[in-house]
Amino acid sequence: MSAPKAIAQMIIIGGRILGRAFKDAYKQANANSAAARAAAGNANAESNSKDEFTRKTGIALDESQKILNINEIKDMEKIRARYEHLFKQNDPKDGGSLYLQAKVVRAFERIQIEYVQNLSKESQTEQPIDSADSSTNTSTESNNKNSNTTNNESK
Repeated sequence: MSAPKAIAQMIIIGGRILGRAFKDAYKQANANSAAARAAAGNANAESNSKDEFTRKTGIALDESQKILNINEIKDMEKIRARYEHLFKQNDPKDGGSLYLQAKVVRAFERIQIEYVQNLSKESQTEQPIDSADSSTNTSTESNNKNSNTTNNESK
């Protein structure tokens, strides 16, 4: 076998090996990226369903609580006072940061949304109890009227 022919065969065989290696690597990279896209899609779907208010405001509830330094969302007056204090402290006219002031505003908005949501949940849980009481009262009142009518007729 001549040297040029052997070199040509080695180049061809080496090219095939490299070609297969690149082809396999490309397939593996494609599979990895498809799996990553699918995982990211599931994560986004879960987070979207979990907290739509975070998507709307761009800030999570726990982050809002940390910014305003509050633990519970019960006393809106205390939260508002904390917001006004931080808003004034970060006023750019007084050397504050517009970025931090905007963060304070977003945090307050997020907490307001959560506060309103909590109030509506509380009123919804109380409402069925009230309607059950009122239906009981109505039936009791009608029974009383019937018994009064019966008592009057018997007299």
